[in-house]
Amino acid sequence: MATALDTAVTSVAVLIDDAEQFRARAAAVARELGPAAIEELATRFHSPPRPEPPGFGYEQRGLGGWLSTWQFAIFELFYQFGAAALPVLRRVAFGEYDWTQGNAVEVLVRLAAAGVERERTVADLRREFPNFRYEATLYSVGPLLHHSARDPAIAAVVRELEEMPEWREAAEELRAAGRVPDAEPGAAADGGGT
Repeated sequence: MATALDTAVTSVAVLIDDAEQFRARAAAVARELGPAAIEELATRFHSPPRPEPPGFGYEQRGLGGWLSTWQFAIFELFYQFGAAALPVLRRVAFGEYDWTQGNAVEVLVRLAAAGVERERTVADLRREFPNFRYEATLYSVGPLLHHSARDPAIAAVVRELEEMPEWREAAEELRAAGRVPDAEPGAAADGGGT
């Protein structure tokens, strides 16, 4: 039986294929839930409600498709909560290995690009990122390279992180595999950004 929190997260998750609607719904749900829901959301990364909503089963989204979509929705809610979500995001990003580390790093960088504790986030990533498992480096860097191709503010933060050899190695592997834009790192920020 789905709880009200499950229903709220699901209402975001089912919009994953439309980025604008996905983000708008996440903003509305974050306002409705309030920051008091952050810790409870952090316990639900691996427990999406069953059955999956129509269109999110194995046949449509593949193995783990609904789980990944569910996690993306939770992390988009964390982004919408802003600074209030930073403790949870740091705990996930810099804690024990889990595939959600990449999601947490992505949101930390997006928040940094929006001016939320940018210096601390960059410093934390410079300190912690070299110790990440290799898979977590790829999960972290890939989405941010996609964002940086469209968003000058994110590209500016990514440029700072590219000073790390581990970051550059992950970016080079992703580019060689054709999994991210071919543009040079930070190219979207030329002539602008923060």
